Amino acid sequence: MADRDYYDILGIKKGATDEEIKKAYRRLARKHHPDVNKGDKGSEDRFKEVSEAYAVLSDKEKREQYDRLGREAFQFNGGGPFGGSPFSGFDFDFSSFGAGGRGRKAAGKVSDFRDIFSDLFAGGGRAAGPARGSDVEARATLEFGDAVRGTTLQLSVQLQAECANCRGLGNVKNQVCPRCGGTGMAATTQTVKVKLPEGVSDGQTVRLAGKGGAGQRGAPAGDLLIHVAVRPHAYFERRGNDIHIELPVTLGEALQGGEIEVPTVHGPVRARIPAGTQSGQTFRISGKGVKNSRGAGYGDHYYRVMIHVPGQLSETAKKLLDEIETSYDENPRAKLKTGL
Repeated sequence: MADRDYYDILGIKKGATDEEIKKAYRRLARKHHPDVNKGDKGSEDRFKEVSEAYAVLSDKEKREQYDRLGREAFQFNGGGPFGGSPFSGFDFDFSSFGAGGRGRKAAGKVSDFRDIFSDLFAGGGRAAGPARGSDVEARATLEFGDAVRGTTLQLSVQLQAECANCRGLGNVKNQVCPRCGGTGMAATTQTVKVKLPEGVSDGQTVRLAGKGGAGQRGAPAGDLLIHVAVRPHAYFERRGNDIHIELPVTLGEALQGGEIEVPTVHGPVRARIPAGTQSGQTFRISGKGVKNSRGAGYGDHYYRVMIHVPGQLSETAKKLLDEIETSYDENPRAKLKTGL
């Protein structure tokens, strides 16, 4: 690295424009950034090399000195015209930005670094101020009852947080922070406690404001987006905010009608079915469905009556059925043709 030409490091010609220098740096910084290549010492060294080259070539005064004197103008032993590293003329105190004319020699240069990293990791154009934190996505699989009632979860999520090495400043002892590369942010894994609302549904994405990645220099945090999957229930079926169930009844209950107990997601409800209820007939209980997670009100509960026919009958039961049959003067197949 010591003998490499700064122009060669960035892969540009000596007469490159400021915009070409910035584009080259942007491309190489994205490729070799420590957060993209975790644990890769080679990429970390390459990133430092690229940042060093950009620090000189993007500064008009330093570039002129470099073009005249070469790397000797930027020896790290303090013997060159600038003394120290090519970053020695920069005051990396990011807290001074916007404070208004404190005479910082390289405030504009540090701002250039910040804008570039904002572009690289916020996915957009230059921001007028500190970048809002990035949104973070996570997945959660819920039991049916937890989705209906709402629940609190502990989720492990990866997000951008303030760099612990430089405390979000982007520099350590006037040098670009090797951990975050000057962004002031670093990837971390955190356990986040989240509360999902009552009535969340399968396939729904719940947005929790301010639970995502931290913003730069006090900017607002991003949001946490939780993609929800719900396991099916043994007998409750959800359709929108309504609940459907198949409810077995005895032959006697169907014939005579009366009050029966109907399971709902809110607990058992007593309901009446009329005499002569047919198998497959559906009834509704208003307001006993699932709460609308995006608004007010509850869905309804629908139960479809299914007449249960016993597999075996006692002799006594058979005699009673024979008596019923003899008093039953209606032919249920009277309307059917006997053949084609």
